[in-house]
Amino acid sequence: MFKILRQYHKIFPRKFGSYWKKIEDYSKIDNDLVKITNSFINSESYNFVSRYWHILNIRAYEHLINKGYKDYGSTIAQNYFTMTDLYDPWIDKAMDSALDTVDIRLNGDIFKKQNYFTYRQSIFYNYLCILLYSNLKKTKYFDQLYKLQDKTYTGFDDPFIKIDNHKITTDKVVSLLDCEKINKAFNLNDISKILEIGAGSGRLADAILSLEANKKYVICDIPPAIFISYKRLQVAFPEKKISLLFDVTNKDELEKKINESDISFIFPHQLDLFSKNFIDLVLAVDCLHEMDQKTIQNYFEKINKLTNKFYFSVWDETLLPYSKKIFSKNTRLNYLKGDYNVPKNWDNIFKENPVFPSNYWCLGFDIKK
Repeated sequence: MFKILRQYHKIFPRKFGSYWKKIEDYSKIDNDLVKITNSFINSESYNFVSRYWHILNIRAYEHLINKGYKDYGSTIAQNYFTMTDLYDPWIDKAMDSALDTVDIRLNGDIFKKQNYFTYRQSIFYNYLCILLYSNLKKTKYFDQLYKLQDKTYTGFDDPFIKIDNHKITTDKVVSLLDCEKINKAFNLNDISKILEIGAGSGRLADAILSLEANKKYVICDIPPAIFISYKRLQVAFPEKKISLLFDVTNKDELEKKINESDISFIFPHQLDLFSKNFIDLVLAVDCLHEMDQKTIQNYFEKINKLTNKFYFSVWDETLLPYSKKIFSKNTRLNYLKGDYNVPKNWDNIFKENPVFPSNYWCLGFDIKK
């Protein structure tokens, strides 16, 4: 019976909306989280999320409701990009690159036990920090490491180790490596307005705005990630004007408020409101492979209108969890086999594998109108 129920829930997973409505007392939940969640459930965007999102969301909310977001970096983040295991295809390029790197003195931090991690997970994570740091030292972005603030990269109980008097987290190093790739595809000096889809914890926005302070930044995401990135960027940039624009339904009003703000937050359905080429550069880092093909195509249609520069990164191949239907298998997404159905008017001007994960594709497109 248990096996039958488990298979049933894989095909018909629990819906987040039902879970949220059954909560009897919202008074102990962060007020911003309640407002953002209610706005999202009642928006058009709620209808476009994947089954996988419903499953992850319920897990994340149970933690947020019971313990809050202050320890996000070592708990909920493990559902996203905080890796606690290593596989050869993920690290082979980073390993090859690190072979000729100058020796790094470890002073025992590789054995540091991270909060909420097992010893095994801690050692894997600590080793990955060392490996990524070794690779970062080979880039010009290593000199920018000091600009990333510990109050946000380690301030949410994020796991870290110390190397050369730096507090090193995988998020901190990977964000700088992401900046390197993005700048290689599109010179960030020429960009004034960025929109990021699926920003997660806000780690990349934090990095870009720490290096490029005068840029306008729009985050298009769904809860709970959009709540966490909002809280994080409030801490990172208390001097900036940060706006939640979820209830704006008019094009002129939305664009006016974005232009008046430094950082803005919107839901996916609001992308339809923008004028042609309102955004200089759209980013989608480590998120499209978590969506079904219908949702990806929906985003691509919107991106086709709102910008002429698009950068995204995805695993070379994934099977989308919980996408299985009664008579079909889980959805496969393989970029090289055409599963993303990139529009024909998009010119692929940049294509590289990063050092980590080595089986990723980093892709830049000029969009021809």
